[in-house]
Amino acid sequence: MNKTAVVDLEKCDTKRCSGHDSGICRASEHCTHKLLVQEEPFNPPMMVFDKMCTGCGMCAKECPLKAIIISGR
Repeated sequence: MNKTAVVDLEKCDTKRCSGHDSGICRASEHCTHKLLVQEEPFNPPMMVFDKMCTGCGMCAKECPLKAIIISGR
C-alpha cells in the first residue's frame, strides 16, 4: 500500500502556523522530496505528484496545526 501526505484545508492556517507574519508553511519547507509546495505565502501547501510521495511523515511532523496526515492509498 502506498502512502501519501494529505493536507486538511480546514485545519491549515498559514497565518497561525508560521509563528510570524511570513505566511510560510513550515511543513512544505521540510518535505524531503520537495513535493509539498506552497505557491505563495499565506496559501495552503499542495501536494504535487502525490504518486511520488513516500509518506515519510516529515511534513506531518513539522505541521504545528496537525493539518497534514499520512494516508494509505
